[in-house]
Amino acid sequence: MSLSLIKADSLLAIDVGTVYTRVSLFDVVDARYRYLGSGTAQSTIYAPFNDLREGIHQAIENLQAITGRVLIGEDAQLITPEQIDGSGVDLVAATVSANEPMKVLITGLLEDISVESAARLANSIPSLVLKRFGLNDHLTTEERLNAIIQLKPDLILVAGGTEQGAENATLKMLETIGLASYLLEADQRPHILFIGNSKLHEKIKQIPVIGQTVRLAPNIRPTLDSEQLQPALVELVDIFRTIQQSRMPGFANLVQWTKGATIPASFGWERIVRLLSKVYDTHKGVLGVDLGASGICLAAGFGGETRVTVYPDLGMASHQPVPLDSSQINELQQWLIYDFSASEINNLIQTRQVYPASIPMTEAELDFEYAYSTVLLQKSIQQFLASIKTISSIGQTVCLPAVEPIIASGSVLTNPSQLARSAMTLINGLQPTRITTLILDQHHLVKVLGAAAAVNSVLAIQAMDFGTLLNLASVIAPVGHAKPGTVILKVKMTNEDGSEQKLDVRYGQFICLPLAIGQTMEMQLQPLHKFDIGMGGEGVGGKVRLKGSALGVIIDARGRPLRLPQDKEKRQELHERWLLKLEKR
Repeated sequence: MSLSLIKADSLLAIDVGTVYTRVSLFDVVDARYRYLGSGTAQSTIYAPFNDLREGIHQAIENLQAITGRVLIGEDAQLITPEQIDGSGVDLVAATVSANEPMKVLITGLLEDISVESAARLANSIPSLVLKRFGLNDHLTTEERLNAIIQLKPDLILVAGGTEQGAENATLKMLETIGLASYLLEADQRPHILFIGNSKLHEKIKQIPVIGQTVRLAPNIRPTLDSEQLQPALVELVDIFRTIQQSRMPGFANLVQWTKGATIPASFGWERIVRLLSKVYDTHKGVLGVDLGASGICLAAGFGGETRVTVYPDLGMASHQPVPLDSSQINELQQWLIYDFSASEINNLIQTRQVYPASIPMTEAELDFEYAYSTVLLQKSIQQFLASIKTISSIGQTVCLPAVEPIIASGSVLTNPSQLARSAMTLINGLQPTRITTLILDQHHLVKVLGAAAAVNSVLAIQAMDFGTLLNLASVIAPVGHAKPGTVILKVKMTNEDGSEQKLDVRYGQFICLPLAIGQTMEMQLQPLHKFDIGMGGEGVGGKVRLKGSALGVIIDARGRPLRLPQDKEKRQELHERWLLKLEKR
């Protein structure tokens, strides 16, 4: 679609996070949408302000100082639409990740079918699944009533019954929910979203107490072997907005400014990943990673289907059980260069929880921050891969399948002074396989562009093409097993000037080859000993043209899954050596 076919609206994109609130301005420059700048301020959702609007206003004032564009009028209100003198903006879109996880209760017929699908739907936004009910849980009606009344969920998801399938059992579950709602105070009654057999919609409307308030969405399991979450997501987002308006002062104003285009940050990621999965290599997936203070969001597109999951317990400042047990301490120490005692580790984690905006003050604390990020990424990606259908297994371990690219966001990962640590954290945490590209969302724009896509899809596409993302590194990670030191990959590199270089890659090596931004290199790759680099199977090679990046080309021949030495000193020495190779690229 050409720009002449759409109205050239300017747009202000707002993202309200736990620690920071960011606003970004987009407008038309030389007949294309461009990113003009961002303003950042501390979020004000908690004391002493307890109102997200203050943080937004501060961020907008910073944006005005950067761009010279007036966005706030003399009445302290956002100027909209854009005025003849260039002040104001036409459109506003917003994402919110700074919110308490929504408490969800799930009911369905079959635990491993409808209940599992409902859980995946719930996890697409920050949520805490309190309990699951199914036909095979052997609970009495009284026990289910008591559970609902005691737990007081924000939302009950009701699944069950394929299209034209079971009816009586599903209706009985809804009647129990209706009775529980009647016994609760009016302001404590949960939202109810029915995502089961659509044949029951008219009968559900007749159920006392809940019949007129229950929300109805298309069946998420129309058949036993098919799942469709996308239509139900629309209703889920609307419920999210309703709940947040009652919880978060200023949220209703944000919804009003955006004319409803306020969504969970995870949905912004899902929209962009869905778009990119159609643009990039259809034989690979696309992966988005957002490591935030309040949780990790993973969004992936495989085979034309997208999946987004939020892990609110795995954020940099999420509530974690402190002190960590010995196994958790040991897991974290696997990725540290510096020595930390168990008490020091627990103190650092607890400090993060209490002061999420705190920053490392020493080189050792910085090392801890990235080691902790690595562990959180590992936990989230393993849970994520276990929940999706398209997975890759190496032995008994589930590994990340081929994806292109991997887009990463989050203040820890996008620190411009720590690009080497960011790349090391992504590679060790996600352990990508075969050939991929690491891209940093350096201005934290991907999720807000996803929100903007709902009101202007052309803007979202064009804005990503002009400097909004940083190409961090190309990664080649052969998959297979061999003895350390065995040559597993032969590489022939042809530079732009026609010069050639050859390289034998041995199992266990970690190599960084310079390739500056703006340059390209053609690589002829030939894997040996049945190693797979994603060019058609084990031992199959070919040519690939790589673009320059901040860190160049990384060849990770350490194997998948990555196994570290048991000896602490050897392990620390390796971590330091690998990091040094990226820092001295």
